[in-house]
Amino acid sequence: MIGVHDVGGYHMGPIQTKDDVVFHEDWEGLTFALLLVSGVQGTWALDEFRHIIEQMPPAEYLETPYYIHWLESIEELCVRDGFVTRDELAARQQDIREGRALPAVTGEPDPEVVEKLREGTRGIAYVGLGARRPDQPQNFTVGDRVRAHVRAVPGHTRLPWFVWGKTGVIVAYSGTYPLADTVAHREGENPEPTYAVRFEGTDLWGPGAEPNTSVTMDLYESYMDVVTESAAA
Repeated sequence: MIGVHDVGGYHMGPIQTKDDVVFHEDWEGLTFALLLVSGVQGTWALDEFRHIIEQMPPAEYLETPYYIHWLESIEELCVRDGFVTRDELAARQQDIREGRALPAVTGEPDPEVVEKLREGTRGIAYVGLGARRPDQPQNFTVGDRVRAHVRAVPGHTRLPWFVWGKTGVIVAYSGTYPLADTVAHREGENPEPTYAVRFEGTDLWGPGAEPNTSVTMDLYESYMDVVTESAAA
């Protein structure tokens, strides 16, 4: 989807890093933990998480910090999956504004649930989700010259705008993975082969590109077509 989040390829100057602090406030660490805990439930995927962030109003997206984006998405996902309601969230927010304490938790947690969450969150944090699927037949090979589609889709896509319509060369097969475009909308995994594609700087930005610059990115097979000799001519 086209949005304010898709800023790759823009000339924005050097990236300015503030410091080496991971979490500047306690709520940021809690938000990170909430993502891991809710992800362990297995009812949603990161592509859906990303797409919800993409739908934030542009001004809000630009004016809010990174973990606010996460929190917006986590709330929406937990509402969708029935873990909490919007009314419950609003009521708790009002409690916080008025200084009311969180109700005391009664009873003991289920040890099996606690262990599941502990092992699951540790696995996601340190290993990842392991999304690779069994290899499928590949229609492209290393060395093929390909052209990325122009993909102005209303939904989620992992094809950044600055390579739309540009040509590159496949340098490696990267494995078969669930198609983010459908996973983001709960329309099935539809796994596809992916390839590492190198785009020369001059192909992306013209003769004014910095010399010897290239960008290599993994793209799904359905994101591109082979460029034939006649088409290249």
